[in-house]
Amino acid sequence: MNYHRSLLPHPSDGIMILKGSYIPPEVLTIAFRGSCFPVRASFFREYLERFLGRKVILGSESEKPDLLIIEGKDLVDEEGYLLEVETPGCRLTATSWRGTFTGIQTYIQLVTSNRTLQCCMIADSPALSWRGLMLDVARSFCPLEELLGIIDIMALYKLNVLHWHISDDQGWRFPVDGYPALVSEERGYYSRNDINYVVAYAEKRNIMIVPEVDMPGHMIAALSAYPNLSCTGGPFVIPAGEGIFKDILCVGKADTIAFAKKVVDTLCSLFPSPYIHLGGDEIPLDRWTTCPDCQHRMQELGYGEEKALLGWFCNEIAAYAREKGKTTILWSDYVDASYDSSIITQVWNPLLGNQKKTCNGRQTIKSDYFHSYLDMSYALVPLSRVYRYGKRVQKDRKRNTTVLGAELLLWTEYLNTREKREAHLYPRLLAGAESFWTKDSKLSYTRFKRILMHVIQQVSDNQNNVNKPSSWDPPLLGQLKARSIRKKRVTANSKEAGILL
Repeated sequence: MNYHRSLLPHPSDGIMILKGSYIPPEVLTIAFRGSCFPVRASFFREYLERFLGRKVILGSESEKPDLLIIEGKDLVDEEGYLLEVETPGCRLTATSWRGTFTGIQTYIQLVTSNRTLQCCMIADSPALSWRGLMLDVARSFCPLEELLGIIDIMALYKLNVLHWHISDDQGWRFPVDGYPALVSEERGYYSRNDINYVVAYAEKRNIMIVPEVDMPGHMIAALSAYPNLSCTGGPFVIPAGEGIFKDILCVGKADTIAFAKKVVDTLCSLFPSPYIHLGGDEIPLDRWTTCPDCQHRMQELGYGEEKALLGWFCNEIAAYAREKGKTTILWSDYVDASYDSSIITQVWNPLLGNQKKTCNGRQTIKSDYFHSYLDMSYALVPLSRVYRYGKRVQKDRKRNTTVLGAELLLWTEYLNTREKREAHLYPRLLAGAESFWTKDSKLSYTRFKRILMHVIQQVSDNQNNVNKPSSWDPPLLGQLKARSIRKKRVTANSKEAGILL
């Protein structure tokens, strides 16, 4: 057999083929050597049983198990692992439970794809430490069952960050103490118990959840419930579809600052991640120019323009989050040298004029919209561009170690059903998963496409939701035309929001 055609992501550090073969039994025995991993033994057993579709039992090393999981000290990366397939059985060595979990994904793929395993040695570790998917559940609510399924797919293909966009103009999806009108059963939201369950579910699968509440813009859903937090007092109607809306938080009011800090309190209590995302994108400042409260705040601070007030607000809330042990992430739209150096920027439009200054010495996450926006059509973001993006980010990281990694983004203004979301996610999510994990020297788009038809059956219960191969890479001329039209639209939207170009 050829392991080059059965593993995704492809192992970064190589596959050494050895003599002999191994046939996994119908009932697998696993055992552990080392002090760290047995605390997760029951979960690993249940996880393997679920995805292998066969019985798995816990045993001891003396019983010559089919899979021996070893705590090793020599591997550098905590997500790295060494998988050895030998005639008596398999050994998986890692320095942490995270490496064990990523190695288990490779073991699952080998066993489910082959009745007989060629003996081999697989060394593997990630190219990027931050390998994410941003899922927008604010524009269109994503049911809990579907969300957990997406987490399972992310885990199977070694993605490790779910950036959870849980508020926007079109919806607010989590409760905040003291502000009960933010959520409603009719619009859909996640209870505290739901969120706790999702966080724990993801953590067991080596996925960190980073919540995003976009502020001070993208706040119509909140302002419709609490119009006193705006500059005008409303009333406001929650919009449908996309758009950049002029009504934003009134940062001149003490009540608004208290609200923003209460939101941070809630995020800190619900999400153990050391990071929270506070948006900070697409913020027209028109309302602030005529708002007495905002103008009074500017005078108190000695500011002569509204953009300075925006920077003050972002720094103020980021400082509050930092006191609670959280590092803030912002979209890169307005971030410049006046923003606190601890703020991480997520770069979505590399054409913005402030990007070089923004990224100079500041940690960044890459999400170039013509490579990572999965809500766009395949003409705008074909499969091959998503795959190539990982290699580009890896090169950026080699030149600039402040690059943490990359995310694919699924905005859902128009993706209001599971069928639509899956059609846009797959197979592009898998292309990002491989190109973010596998080191650039081992990447091969030709090899990747060869195994997709086998792999794609694992990502959706309804194969009709998954785009057919003929749509993955449309003709180049059509791509160029579509991107040209879209670029003009993005530029117009950015100018409307006062973003530097």
